[in-house]
Amino acid sequence: YITTFGAKARAHWPGNLKKYRIDDGKIVDSNGVEAVDPNTGFFLDTAYSFWTSGGADGNDVKLGGAAHELPTPALRNLYTNNTGSDLTTAANALTPSNLAAFTQADFGLTGATGEPTMDELIRWARGEDLRDEDNNLATTVRTSMGDPLHSQPAAIVYGGTPTNPDVVIFTATNDGYLHAIAGDTGQELWSFIPKQLLANLQRLYFDPRAKYKQYGIDGNVVPIVKDVDNDGVIEPSDGDLVIIMFGMRRGGETYFALDVTNKNLPKLLWTRNFAEGGESWSSPAVARMDIASVGQNADKAVVVVGGGYDPVHDTTTHPIAPDGGGAGIYILDLISGAQLWRAGMDNGADLTLAVSGREMDRAIPNDVRVIDLTGDGLADRMYATDLGGQVWRFDILNGQDPSNLVTGGVIAQLGAEGVSGTPTADETRRFYNAPDVSLITDNQQQRRYIAISVGSGY
Repeated sequence: YITTFGAKARAHWPGNLKKYRIDDGKIVDSNGVEAVDPNTGFFLDTAYSFWTSGGADGNDVKLGGAAHELPTPALRNLYTNNTGSDLTTAANALTPSNLAAFTQADFGLTGATGEPTMDELIRWARGEDLRDEDNNLATTVRTSMGDPLHSQPAAIVYGGTPTNPDVVIFTATNDGYLHAIAGDTGQELWSFIPKQLLANLQRLYFDPRAKYKQYGIDGNVVPIVKDVDNDGVIEPSDGDLVIIMFGMRRGGETYFALDVTNKNLPKLLWTRNFAEGGESWSSPAVARMDIASVGQNADKAVVVVGGGYDPVHDTTTHPIAPDGGGAGIYILDLISGAQLWRAGMDNGADLTLAVSGREMDRAIPNDVRVIDLTGDGLADRMYATDLGGQVWRFDILNGQDPSNLVTGGVIAQLGAEGVSGTPTADETRRFYNAPDVSLITDNQQQRRYIAISVGSGY
């Protein structure tokens, strides 16, 4: 399952989700023919993805794929989070018949001349071709998805057989949709647009020329599957559980967790913003920790994220003052989303790791590497990197309360942090990647050690 997109100098970038098969180490199309040109790495123009009925779709993002399998506008299940946890409740439906549940402000509308109505925006969002985007008045449906620029989809097997598995792919786009796509047909089961992104629809509707990228949901979709009896079938009666989580990257500062144990009945488990956070770039890392005095879920499952991205780093100049947001690490309860622990640079009442000096001044937009070194099922080490070119190590003391749970600090300064005066270009180093951690055995030296590797990304 491969996401594709096309870059344009407009607010809307086209995107798609396509299906291929791996056969003897090669990517093949629905005809069993090799789909990728080995000399270029691009899809061949003659390739037929599995969800195409109009001929070869090849390397064309606008042809075939899930974008052409969207249900007709009247039949789409399109939800937002107006109220409650059950996204399928009537009050959360994005339909023209549910206009009373919304206000113009929800869509960024003021009633000014030339604006679309709420009814028009909702109908357009459901797929009606109100603006004749294909220059064909005979067609009334938009075959269009937004771009998944950075967002990696998640494919979850709910059951079925080895030759015909019941798969759902959850993929997010910068139009602001989280799509649930059936793996066999490519048809959309439902989509979710966070309410805070409804105001983006008007700009996407007009699709003006744009110098800068339009963002919606651009974070990776992270799956968590609990199959109690390991039978490969998701059965709520067994206590099985399926959760997907995602951040927004440049689309916002919120993290979302959805309970999708029933693939057709999504529930909003929790949302989370951090007062000291930045844009939600860090992909959630799921682990188990034993934290005393906090009322954890029965599995002691936690979510670890970096504090986020501060757009001050969009410039080439390294900031002298501490970053305004994102300088922190957070541990949340997987089920409730409650904050169990955090590290940061301020002295707030919820600060549970006092970092000396001004070391934690820089945003941490990267994934945090969480490791169980002892193999007992509980995480006992974390590594992180920041936009000051620093590498952090944290040791977890399971069984302790939050104030005594973690010790740690900076173990390497490879950028401008700690350098007096105005940093030079060479000193303006920033880590945009998570560290890779390996346990190495050196037989000649009769020792074992941990190797930390990290690429800048800057």
